[in-house]
Amino acid sequence: MNRILKLLAFIMALVIAVSCFASCGETTTDGDNSSDSSTTDSTDDTEEENSDSETLAAGLYIDGEAIDTENLVMLTITSDEMSGSIEVPFDEYRYMYMYLLSYYGLTDDSYWEDNDELFETFLTIVDYYVEDNQWGAILADMYGIELTDEDYENIDLIMEEEVASFDSEEEFYEALEASGITYDLLERVVTQSMLCERVYLELYGGDDPLLLESDEEIKENLQENYVRVYHALVTYDHFEDDDDYADATDEELEAAALAYAEEILAELQASDDVETAVYEYAQDADDSGMVDNEAGYMFTYGDMVEEFEDAAFALEVGELSGIVESTYGYHIIYRLETDNYIEENWDDLLSDYISLVFNDYVDEVLENCTMTYSEYHDMLSYDCIQ
Repeated sequence: MNRILKLLAFIMALVIAVSCFASCGETTTDGDNSSDSSTTDSTDDTEEENSDSETLAAGLYIDGEAIDTENLVMLTITSDEMSGSIEVPFDEYRYMYMYLLSYYGLTDDSYWEDNDELFETFLTIVDYYVEDNQWGAILADMYGIELTDEDYENIDLIMEEEVASFDSEEEFYEALEASGITYDLLERVVTQSMLCERVYLELYGGDDPLLLESDEEIKENLQENYVRVYHALVTYDHFEDDDDYADATDEELEAAALAYAEEILAELQASDDVETAVYEYAQDADDSGMVDNEAGYMFTYGDMVEEFEDAAFALEVGELSGIVESTYGYHIIYRLETDNYIEENWDDLLSDYISLVFNDYVDEVLENCTMTYSEYHDMLSYDCIQ
C-alpha cells in the first residue's frame, strides 16, 4: 500500500498548497483605507521600483518567451500491455516539478546557477515521479477497471469539502490562482488517487481480488519460499568508539570485530538453549537491529544481501550458522520454524505479503512502460518552469 500512501501525501501537499493561500492575500482595515496622500505616493514609488522584478506567472518559458500550455502534453506513457496511452499535461507535470523543487529545498535560482550540471539529474527524478504517479491509470487501462458511481460521488464530496474550507467560493478560486493550480488539475489529481485505490481493491485488496492467490496458496508460498531467523551481527566498526581503538585502522577494527564474533559464536554453541541465547544476545546488541523485530526476520529471496540469504536458506530449522561475512559485518544466524508462526500471525503476514507483491507488480509494470517527451521537455532549463 505504500504507493497509495505516497500518492496521498502528494495530493495532501497539493491541497495544502491551495489552502495556504487563504490567508496570504493582502487585506486592508478601515484605518488603512484612510491613509494620507504621502502614504499613497510612497506606495506608487514602490510599485514603480518593483515593476521590473515582477514574478512571472505560472507557466512555461522557453528562451524567455511564454509558451501556450493549454493543450500541451508534456510526456506520454505507453506499453505493449496497454490498449491506449497516458498523456501527462503540462499543468500536472509542472506541479510535480514544483513539488519536488520544494521537497528537496531547491527553489532558490542561485542554487541552479551554481549547479547547472545537476539539472538533468533533477529532471530525471521529476520524470520518474510523474510516471510513478500514473500507475493507477496504467493498470486501469490494462485491466479495464473503471471508477464506480460511489467513487465519483466521493470525488465530488472531496472537492466540495475543499471549496467549503474557504470563507467563500471566490476566495477558493483566488487561492487556486495564487498557487498556480487550476480547479481542473486539483480534481484530476483527486480522481487519480481514487482510481489508484479502485485499482488496488480490484487487483489485490478487495473481497475477490483478480491477481491475489487464495489464502492456502499464499500460506504454501510462505512456507516454501520464506525463512524466519534470529540474527546476531557484529559490524566492522563495532569497536570504533572504544578508547582502545581510537586510532585503529579499518583492518584492525575488522579483525577485532571478527574475534568478538567468534567469541559470541562459541558462547552460543555451548548454550543449552541456543534459540534463547541468540535472541537475548540480539536484543541486547545495538548492531543486530532485532530490538524492533522480536519475532525475528521473516523474508524471501532477494530481500537480504546474498551472503545472509544463502546462509539462512541453507540452515535447517533449529540450526545455528557459523560466522557469515557480508558488507555489513559478521553475522550469526539461527533458523526458526515458520508453520506455527504463519498461523498465529496470519493477518499481519497477509497484509505485508499483499503490499509486497502489489508493489513488486507495479514496479514490473512501470519498468515495461515507455515515456516519450514533447519537444519542450528537452529544452528545459532551471528557469523555464514558473
